[in-house]
Amino acid sequence: MFSNWRKVLQEELSGRQAFRYADRIAQFHRIQASTGYREAAEAVVKILKRDGVDAELISYSAEAGSRFLAHRTFQEWHCNHAELWIEGEERKRIARFEEEEISVVQRSVATPPEGIEAELVVVEEAEDPKSYEGLNLNGKIALVRGNQFLIHDLAVVKHGAIGLIFDNLNEYAPIRTRLDMPDAIQYTSFWWQGDEQKAFGFAVSPRVGEELRAKSKQGTVRLTAKVDAKLYDGHYENIEFFIPGKQQEEVLLVSHLCHPYPGGQDNASGPGTLMETMRALQQLISERKLPQPDLGIRFLMMPEMTGTYAYFAQHPERKDTTIAALNLDMVGADQTKGGGPLCIEQPPMATPTFVDRFAYNLFQQVSQNTSNLTGTFSYSTTHFLRTRFSGGSDHYIIADPTIGIPCPMLIQWPDKHYHTTEDSTNNLDPNMMKMVALTTALYAYGLANGSEQNWSLLLNNDTATRYTDLQQALTTILNNQQLNKGWCGAFKFYCDYEKRALESYRQYADIRKFDSIPKLVDQAQMLLDDQIKVLQQHAQATEALGTKIETKAASLPSEFTEKVYKRTYEGPFDLTFELERLPLEERLQWYEYKKQAKPPAGYEVFLQYWIDGTRSVQEVLALVHMESGSYDLEYAQNYLQLCERLGLISRRDDS
Repeated sequence: MFSNWRKVLQEELSGRQAFRYADRIAQFHRIQASTGYREAAEAVVKILKRDGVDAELISYSAEAGSRFLAHRTFQEWHCNHAELWIEGEERKRIARFEEEEISVVQRSVATPPEGIEAELVVVEEAEDPKSYEGLNLNGKIALVRGNQFLIHDLAVVKHGAIGLIFDNLNEYAPIRTRLDMPDAIQYTSFWWQGDEQKAFGFAVSPRVGEELRAKSKQGTVRLTAKVDAKLYDGHYENIEFFIPGKQQEEVLLVSHLCHPYPGGQDNASGPGTLMETMRALQQLISERKLPQPDLGIRFLMMPEMTGTYAYFAQHPERKDTTIAALNLDMVGADQTKGGGPLCIEQPPMATPTFVDRFAYNLFQQVSQNTSNLTGTFSYSTTHFLRTRFSGGSDHYIIADPTIGIPCPMLIQWPDKHYHTTEDSTNNLDPNMMKMVALTTALYAYGLANGSEQNWSLLLNNDTATRYTDLQQALTTILNNQQLNKGWCGAFKFYCDYEKRALESYRQYADIRKFDSIPKLVDQAQMLLDDQIKVLQQHAQATEALGTKIETKAASLPSEFTEKVYKRTYEGPFDLTFELERLPLEERLQWYEYKKQAKPPAGYEVFLQYWIDGTRSVQEVLALVHMESGSYDLEYAQNYLQLCERLGLISRRDDS
């Protein structure tokens, strides 16, 4: 695939250079809207200019009370100094910002200049309101574990704690448990949205957390905390670079630059790889070793989520001219040192496309590095796979139907060192970074300048893979007790998706002025229809052999399911950052309800994606059910009603 271009790019791209870029980025403590992030962004622009890439730094206001599309903005934060001591005969320092920036909960507010001395109170099961019964937290510092938003409301706002200490370490079985990393400190942050009551906090390792618990059982533990930090109206910074094409349409490549020090894999690896991609493409095009592409190629590095919202808020016209995007997030880990498989994650099914398969096929070819003994079968020693959409990074904004740009993500997940002090560049693999850079360059340049013959072949090869995916989808449907009873409707949903994904080739061909592609799309869809009939026959035979399981469907009043909602803002919203607008007790009630309801991960996002101002709640729930396999009527009703109350969605006038 693109063999001539691939050879030129492979010769120019350097995994070592990508690593060096990432290593430089990782020297900065670069949380969003901070002086450290700004210094990192300025350093990146300077390095790129040195290497022939005339990148631009673009600033946006960072202030509380504003929005970029659906995203609420927040103030800039700067910390000069912070430390935490255990007092007593054997006085011991257990946190200092200058030693480990992550040891302070990010966006902590200042203590008095002389610091605060207070008693430690251990709150076990700190997310449970009942755990606070009989405890006096007023004016004390609480050792807690769990969701910082909920715990702040319980411990600080309701029960009067003046500060918090977290010994969180999220577990990602089988790659990471608390026992695996007893000395790692996990990144924790407050996200103040307005005038809510604020506090300071510290983060400690599991080992230090257990030490504090043991000391507390022996007697009163007194601590001294000092934080010199401030919140103020400031700025966010995006970095942009553009390689112009012959047409107005373009391809967008993104990678978030932010995250706390050291942030090697998450996410110095992404922008480091993207910097090498832009350097190589710019150099090869300027030297005419690659021709100027038909479509432009734009590069964006930004604070995660925030910068992407800001970009589209400033450039709404680019939604229509950007034909595809690609998100690089955590793409350079050594798989022998805790780095997970490279996942090529498809966009949500509400945004059908072929580009995720294109990205997967590129990496499959790029990563082939060995064969069997006879040389009759080549394969890769790198672990990689194509996965369904799960969100959690900037592609979840870009591929939202209200933005509408198909955007896969490349990510290594899970990662052992994710969001901890152990996420250093020592765990990166330059060879992985080169493979991702080559894939990214071929993805962008192939979309921007691939020939009609290239794309005819790609379409032909793609069509053959659709049958396998539909076969897997059908197996999943038949094994799902809620979906198998009505498997025909669910299977039709997946068939329609595959047809619409093939249809996206026609849209692409229209932009590129490829005359032969539309006929090939028609042929591909006819072939897919024949394959679908075979799968339907298989499903009917399986259904006849199986035992039917009757499931009782939950029901809701028709007046709710018939409602038609529309979203207030473009882009997805996160309810977590909207709850401070509710009274304390109502926030706590929602947290408790959600904890008991246990909605599937991502369920809220899928609901948002399928809400379009024309579908009823019943239709939205059915679509979410078929995409995610989950159906929770009660939770959906409570969630949507709360979103409506907060002004995030509204009912269509005639619903």
